[in-house]
Amino acid sequence: MLMVSSGILFSLFLIFVLVYQATTQPSFIYHYCSNNTGKYTSKSTYKASLDYVLANFSSNTGIDGGFDSYSYGQDPDKAYAIGFCRGDLEPDVCLSCLNDSRIALTQLCPNQKEAIGWYDNCSLRFSNRSMFGVQESAPNYFMWNKKDVSDVDGYRVVLTNLLSGMISDAASGVSLKFATRTSVAPDFSKIYVLAQCTPNLSEQDCRDCLDLIYAQIPLSGLAGARAYTPSCNFRFETYPFFDVAAVVQSPHLPPVLPPPLIKGTDINLSSRPRPLLICRWHSIFSSPYDFLWREFY
Repeated sequence: MLMVSSGILFSLFLIFVLVYQATTQPSFIYHYCSNNTGKYTSKSTYKASLDYVLANFSSNTGIDGGFDSYSYGQDPDKAYAIGFCRGDLEPDVCLSCLNDSRIALTQLCPNQKEAIGWYDNCSLRFSNRSMFGVQESAPNYFMWNKKDVSDVDGYRVVLTNLLSGMISDAASGVSLKFATRTSVAPDFSKIYVLAQCTPNLSEQDCRDCLDLIYAQIPLSGLAGARAYTPSCNFRFETYPFFDVAAVVQSPHLPPVLPPPLIKGTDINLSSRPRPLLICRWHSIFSSPYDFLWREFY
């Protein structure tokens, strides 16, 4: 009779678990592995620091307002991480999303010292440099909903008004820079919009971040769009994509066109000057969305 050692059986079981975990892990909307800050090895001190900070996103049941940041270690092997959830989520849903993120991101970017990944519900990023309180708009990612709208001009007027007011709502938030609005489109359908910044940003930095991505979205004829950056994001659709019952709706203006606390040890609340952005556009076409992202240098 063929005898199989317990060690071989355990190895086969471990391989099965790892393969199962990889195949069942939800996919990011988009992720970015940066090669600009270097790479690490499996035995490096930075790897140990990174493992330590990411472990907090699997065990921290007291995540504050859907946002947490951590740092650990000594330069040049210090690791920083920021987890950021959508403002309407319950803490357990947020924590589950961040836990999925830490597993997926280290699998997709196995030796890069800096990376970021976005799900619908959350984003996670890590680096070997301090990111706390710093407004960053790159890398970023855009998605268009190609569904037709019946009254293009009327829809654009309502949408422009909603988004402009919502940016002000989100930027002026104190503990949570998160805002949603709804309105009725000319065809009597509803428009749902959401904007959010990491709560460690100043009001001006949040506004600058949202204004920058807002300016990149061609509103005419789009039934929906999403824009994601490390520091902020916004989205609009003709269907509810957030928990309407869980958020306090902000009052909105008539549809007229308007004129053109942190756990990290190193905190920097000063904003950086906006760099000149040179970009390369990429596009993937699928229905009902076009996916578009830009790499900045």
